[in-house]
Parts: sequence; C-alpha cells; structure tokens
Amino acid sequence: MAHDVTRRHLLGGIAATTLSSPALLGPGRTAGTLPPLPDVPTADAVLLRDGDTRFERYQKAFNARTILRPQLRAVCRTARSIGALVDWCRDHDLPFALRSGGHCFEGFSQSDSVVIDTRMLDQVAIDAATRTATVGAGASLGAVYLKAGAQGLALVAGSCPTIGVSGHVLGGGYGHLARPLGLASDNLIAVDLIDPEGRQIRADAQENSDLFWACRGGGGGSFGAATGYRLQLHAVSDVLVFHMAWRHLSPDGAATIMADWQSWAPRAPDSINATLVVMRDPAGGGLRLQCSGQSIGSLGQLRRELKILSSSPTILPMSHLSAVKLLAGRDGFRYTSGPMKGKSDCVLAPLSHDVLATLMHEINARKTVSLICDPYGGAIARMAADATAFPYRAAAYCIEYISEWTDPTDTKRRLQDMADVYAAMRPHVSGAAYVNYCDVDLTDWQRAYWGPNLGRLKQIKAAFDPGNVFRHAQSVPVG
Repeated sequence: MAHDVTRRHLLGGIAATTLSSPALLGPGRTAGTLPPLPDVPTADAVLLRDGDTRFERYQKAFNARTILRPQLRAVCRTARSIGALVDWCRDHDLPFALRSGGHCFEGFSQSDSVVIDTRMLDQVAIDAATRTATVGAGASLGAVYLKAGAQGLALVAGSCPTIGVSGHVLGGGYGHLARPLGLASDNLIAVDLIDPEGRQIRADAQENSDLFWACRGGGGGSFGAATGYRLQLHAVSDVLVFHMAWRHLSPDGAATIMADWQSWAPRAPDSINATLVVMRDPAGGGLRLQCSGQSIGSLGQLRRELKILSSSPTILPMSHLSAVKLLAGRDGFRYTSGPMKGKSDCVLAPLSHDVLATLMHEINARKTVSLICDPYGGAIARMAADATAFPYRAAAYCIEYISEWTDPTDTKRRLQDMADVYAAMRPHVSGAAYVNYCDVDLTDWQRAYWGPNLGRLKQIKAAFDPGNVFRHAQSVPVG
C-alpha cells in the first residue's frame, strides 16, 4: 500500500513533486567574470566556485531538466551572511537565485551566476506549550514532521518530506491536513526576511502586515530572502489512511469515477482529504485511478463517506507521524532528482462528464502524463479570497499535470505530450493556476497565479522592493 498512496510515486511504473525561492532573472549582468567576492566569515557562509571539491554536493535539484551551474554558490549559515550576499549582488547588478529545498518545477532556484543557498539554515525548534515551530529557511518539511511528531504535534504541509519549508509555505502549501486545518501558509505566524537593503526584518500580523499578507500565497523570491519562520502546529495524534483503486478502465468509465469524486471530495466532511490520481495503467492498458488520503475523524464517518466511491476501501489507523512516513513512499526521506514537467489548473467549478471524458481520452492516448487532483473546500474555503495572497479559496479542486522520466532524450516527446493534454483542456477551464506548480509556458501567469489579488501584490512589491532586487522569471512585478 505504501507505493500506492505516496504522492511522489503515485505514478508508480509510469515515471522511471514547493517550491524553493526562485532565481533572479531579467535585467542585470550576464554570466562572466565575477567581481571580487564579498568578505564573509567562513563561520557565516561557505563561498563555492566550480571546481571546489564541495561544489557538486550542492548541485542536485528535484528537476534535473532545469539544473544550472552557478559561478558562485554561497552556502549561508546565518541571516547576516544572506544580507551581505544580497548587498553584494545588488551593488554589482548580479543575477542571483535563492535556493532552499530546490523543488521548483521550473528551476527558479537555479542560476548560472550566483546562488544564495540557505540549506545550512536548517534548525528546527518545537515549543510544545505553544504548539509552534521555529524553523530555518533551509529546513525540509520532513525535518519539521519528525521533530513535531516526536512531541505528538503535526505540521500542516505537503506529503513530500524533502520539499523545503520556504517555497512550500510562501506559495500556499497544500497537504493532507489542508481541508481540516488549512494551507501551510494559513498556519504561518511570522516570517523573517532580508530586505532589498540587506537588513533583517520580520513580517507578521502586527509588523509589516502587508508583507505578511503577501508571503502567504505570493510565492517565493519576490519579497525578500526568507531566513526563518514561526509556524503553528496542531495536536493530531491518530489518523486513518485510506486507499481505493480501479484498473483497466475505459476513458468513459474513468470519467464516471472522476465525476463522482469531484461531486464528493470537495464537499466531504472537513476531516477527510481524498486525493485522486489518474494515470495510464502500466500493466494491461487502459486507465488506472486511485483515491487515497487520510482522515482525522471517526472510522464510522470515513466508512460511510467512502461508500460513495467504493464498497471495499483499505483503511489503516496509525499515528500521524506514521502516516507521514507511509505517504512519503518508497523514497521516504531520500532526495530524488530527475527530468520532469508540471502544470496545473485550479478548477473553479465541477467539470461536465463530457469534459472529463475528453481529459481521460488524452491521458489514455498520450500515456506519459498523469494527474494528481487535490480537493479544496473545508478550512481552505472558510477564509475569504483576499484574506491572504492565495486567491482560489472557493475552487473545487486543483489538477496537477505531471510527467517524470529518466532518459534525457525523451524530453522533447514528454514536453509535447504535456502540451497536448494541457491544450485539450483550455476551452473548459478558467486558466487559474497554483503558483507552487509554476509553469514557464503560461502567457498570462500573473493572472493565472494570483487572480484578483494581483493588484495588491503589485502595490506591496512596489512599496517594499521598488528597485526589483528580488525578481525572477515569474516573480510579482513592481508595476
């Protein structure tokens, strides 16, 4: 069952899933000879050039398709060193990227110039009395899960433990506790940042409140270099993990199951989170669908609800931390890297059976693209669309289109298959997209990611960073 319910490997045999803070692109010096390096104590940061024996240790990233080799990787241990690197890059007009978890779908945490790498800021401190975590910008979700879980507490975040806290939280952050307890960004209490002048500042509900609003869904890399977070934890002890699967389906049969799922999952009791995966069946042809997730409610309630989709679901009671480890799948807490491409649609209203059948025909024909469908509703929908920068509170669900492969020579075909599946859906969806599943193919990405919240984000950006020091290919623009 572990292989079936994991998010990263829900795709099983098809492929042989954050976002960290993105890269700085646009106007600025191109790659060339760097100016004299900043005078940063080695206790604060290690400055690595290509050729240093330690350089390769930090090169790996989730999407191998977008990895770049920087002229300088500054592995920072302190907020002070990050400020010094920001000052140096700004003064010399150097493009730079901010790297934490390195799971950015389009490699915005990569640069061929300078990378400010925060992975050494990985401290995690749990305060059981206040149910809070104080977390460095380079920490992974898994590190927080383990330390919080040891004290009977749960982090509200995604199912892949190697994802960095930074990009995940700043873009929203969906996970199996989202429907009962909100997005990761909804559980953000405060964020510490380096501003465009290299100064250390804090944003929370009282101090720099507009900036705090922007940091809950505005995405990474637009509003400073994050150095740490204070996150709300929750007392979640035991959960129920469940799983259902259907194999060798025709496109029409698969569409019927997805129609039932989309009618139920976003409106299910808040305690239940049920993710639907659609893929080409690797054994025997046709389509395979699987619905899995977890509940923090009662066993009786879960059994009654799951009867809508299946009369014989698998249900396993376990501790929350055990569920985290199970849902992490066969790679567990091991960081993986390979070529991939992702896209998304925030589905604002249920799709018709005919539209779902079209989607299933495309997945069946292309074979290389799979879908991960995450239901919204619950606590996500209880907040107003403008309460934070994350705009799609009222959406029914989010479709993540994903393709992962091992052979780099397969890239062209994979990208074309993805483009074809995505194009087939354009007449039927709004164009709304999830910023943590960034996509460089989007033409109107600003509206796609932030919808009605774009105007306020631009205002905050212009006030906080008028010189656009923190920018990348899809960062919030100044105007």
